[in-house]
Amino acid sequence: MSSSNSLVEIVDLKDLFIRFILRNSNVAFANALRRIMISEVPVMAISDFAIINNTSPIFDEILAHRLSLIPLTTDLDGFNLPEKCVCGGVGCPRCQVTLTLNVKAGDSPVTVYSRDILSSDPRVVPVSGDFPIAKLSAGDEILIEMYARLGKGKDNARFQPVSACAYKYFPRIVVNTSSCIKCSSDGTLKCVSECPKKVLDVDSKTGYPYLRDPINCSLCKACVDICEYGAIELKPDDTSFIFYVESTGSLPVHKIIYTAATILAEKCDEFLSKIGGL
Repeated sequence: MSSSNSLVEIVDLKDLFIRFILRNSNVAFANALRRIMISEVPVMAISDFAIINNTSPIFDEILAHRLSLIPLTTDLDGFNLPEKCVCGGVGCPRCQVTLTLNVKAGDSPVTVYSRDILSSDPRVVPVSGDFPIAKLSAGDEILIEMYARLGKGKDNARFQPVSACAYKYFPRIVVNTSSCIKCSSDGTLKCVSECPKKVLDVDSKTGYPYLRDPINCSLCKACVDICEYGAIELKPDDTSFIFYVESTGSLPVHKIIYTAATILAEKCDEFLSKIGGL
């Protein structure tokens, strides 16, 4: 597979998102990596509830749904998937964390935030304390005991580690210099001025258009359509892909990609071992 010699070029990296170029690969590998990041990299999420008291205006089911979608910090090395835990998934400190939400409004209304959730393990807490959960009128109360565990996005969306995960083909532009007459509009090449993303520019040496910012090119082909002489060809490079991945905060974005690549490698090894055993 060509992906064995793949090259990765990081374009932009922050705590919660990354943009990188995967080269010398193919669409099958790129899509497999994307799907695993979405559906098979495990993270912690609240999955079970014991609603002891809820006099807020929000129904129990809606409240539980909101709480389950609050991303939690995850320590993949410190916890087991329930099905792989020694307790058999019954629930123990190796695979489960207890969280409680206990808020009572006094004489004035109170807004309940994710910062009000208390965890039995400091490694598993809401990624932000600013998620609003409910508004309590005077005298209202919420008392809930919750249980978080590792899970995978293919089982429930609450376990997805990414809020965005997509790729697009790397664009390539080819200019036929024998056909290009360098037509201009207000002193600018028509193809350059027509580009809605402003990713084309004029080569100062040759005077021909070139793709100055391929990362932001959407392959809309507005530059191709405006050219009356067919001098520009814009096509995707099916061996290079621009990835954009954004983490929910449960895991660092580089950890998500590394874990996904590890899972993909394990799947390939398992497949090859079964083929070899036939």
